Amino acid sequence: MRISTALVVAAAAACADSTRATSVVGEPLEGCPDPGAGTTIGGLRGTGRDATPSPVRRLVLMGGGPEEDGAARRFAEAAAGGDIVVLRATGSLTSYPDYFSAELAPSPAPASVVTIRTDTPPLADHPSVLCRLDRAEAIWLAGGSQWDYLGRWPHPVHVAIREAWRRGAAMGGTSAGAVSMGEAVFDARHGTVTSAEALADPADVSVSVGPSNLPQPELRNMIVDSHFTERSREGRLLAFLGRLLAQHRSGSFIGIGIDEGVALEIEDDGYRVSSARGGAVWMYEATGPAVVRPGRPLSLDGIRRVRLADGASGRWPFLFEEAERVQELVVEEGVVRIQGASTAADRRSELR
Repeated sequence: MRISTALVVAAAAACADSTRATSVVGEPLEGCPDPGAGTTIGGLRGTGRDATPSPVRRLVLMGGGPEEDGAARRFAEAAAGGDIVVLRATGSLTSYPDYFSAELAPSPAPASVVTIRTDTPPLADHPSVLCRLDRAEAIWLAGGSQWDYLGRWPHPVHVAIREAWRRGAAMGGTSAGAVSMGEAVFDARHGTVTSAEALADPADVSVSVGPSNLPQPELRNMIVDSHFTERSREGRLLAFLGRLLAQHRSGSFIGIGIDEGVALEIEDDGYRVSSARGGAVWMYEATGPAVVRPGRPLSLDGIRRVRLADGASGRWPFLFEEAERVQELVVEEGVVRIQGASTAADRRSELR
């Protein structure tokens, strides 16, 4: 997650009234209104003039923590010299514009990079926000709480983001931003949930799983989780899959777990994984049956798991039938184990 290295003193001085938003750095985008109350727009890199190239449709998902620079550069380059909009509910206005335009030195350089911080998410449908989204060649969702994005942003913001991918804009996000983009999503409406909690009672209200307001077409029938190995989230991702199977009662669902510092890039009909820190992308397919009952631990059959390390690539949607080293898992009364494992060490070898 990109965080600020310095306080934006000018923003603090301009915002004596905390309800009044300002554009902190650079000129406003030509033809777009100034921000309204509850929204701060700033960190502008570029001229502010609306560029109109044809972007590359590229989806970049990161698992939180430090960005994977190569994938981030390719995201910025997918704007094809156009305008990049960074969306967030908290955090720095300037860190991502500096990163995408200066630190990464993408070629071609974006015409502009600007951060829209929705300090009061329910007010995010101001014309100043919708105008910039309508003109974006690439949109990046920062980390934070996915409930701010999914449950608190007004409907017109969701529509504007969906229209962006329909016209071919590049999309990307890290942590909560990446999580928000699956067709299904853990929305964190009631806060976070651990693997132990989700496995013990997948029907509990805290396991809030449903359709996303920001689904990307490349992630049909899929759900994404981040900070995967670092926060031991395999169990909760399996609980999410079990919950989805219990709700729909047929078919299969795909879970994607992304470690910190790892990127999954999807373009056309292919994918690739990049990681400079040794992490991975974890792919799960669950067909069930799933037993999800209030107050009872999860039971789930028909699980396949594949670890995709740095440099992995192939066809998308991911084909488990063509993958190497596929492991079969089962969840029995809330306990995850490798199918056929005979020792305690085997049963504990969930990740790495």
